[in-house]
Amino acid sequence: MDRCIALFTGGKESVFSILKTIESGYKIEELLFLEKPGFSVHKVNLPTVKAVAKMLGYELKTISVSNELLEDKLLINYLKEQKRKGLNALVTGNVKLEENHEIYASLCKKAGLKLIEPLRGKDTLELMIEYSKIGMHFMIIGIRNEELDHKWLGATISKQNIENFLEEVLSKGIDPCGEYGEYHSTVTELKSLGKSLKNTSIVKGESACTSYLLLLNPQIIKTEI
Repeated sequence: MDRCIALFTGGKESVFSILKTIESGYKIEELLFLEKPGFSVHKVNLPTVKAVAKMLGYELKTISVSNELLEDKLLINYLKEQKRKGLNALVTGNVKLEENHEIYASLCKKAGLKLIEPLRGKDTLELMIEYSKIGMHFMIIGIRNEELDHKWLGATISKQNIENFLEEVLSKGIDPCGEYGEYHSTVTELKSLGKSLKNTSIVKGESACTSYLLLLNPQIIKTEI
């Protein structure tokens, strides 16, 4: 059985790629968050990323890296060390971004790992429909300015409203999954696990080109399966 490290942000593709990898018979032993320089919606919400990882049954590992991953000695040495421990594959949630595929393929080559991309090349509209079918709920926590209507910031997308969400996204020419950074999400519930996330408060913030939310004090609560 292949033993894997999965890159993780807590977003819908990140979570679904893990579910599909496990479904294919692989064993995921670690979730890894790459903390790059500069602003990112997921980095400022790192406590929530950790909570989503815990919801899946994992403790999140974080590594501070440069923007040049292929030259980042700390990351490459870390992956090589995992290889020595018997882990042999890296999982990503990449769907359409060829540049990301090439970066992680080269990174895996340097570290001696297999690259697993269970979502690569999938139709993103079909992916969104599948998320709904398996009972995945996700919150929109970041919107790039002048892309998606800001009424969706803070909205939780589920089976109840996904048709309205997709209708607006497609009408604006936005990739259904926000694959090009049009919006960012965090998973808040998986029906199959009987777990969801609750936040004690939410604060709105603005970066140079993105409106985003800070989800404070995330807590895991039990729900009906």
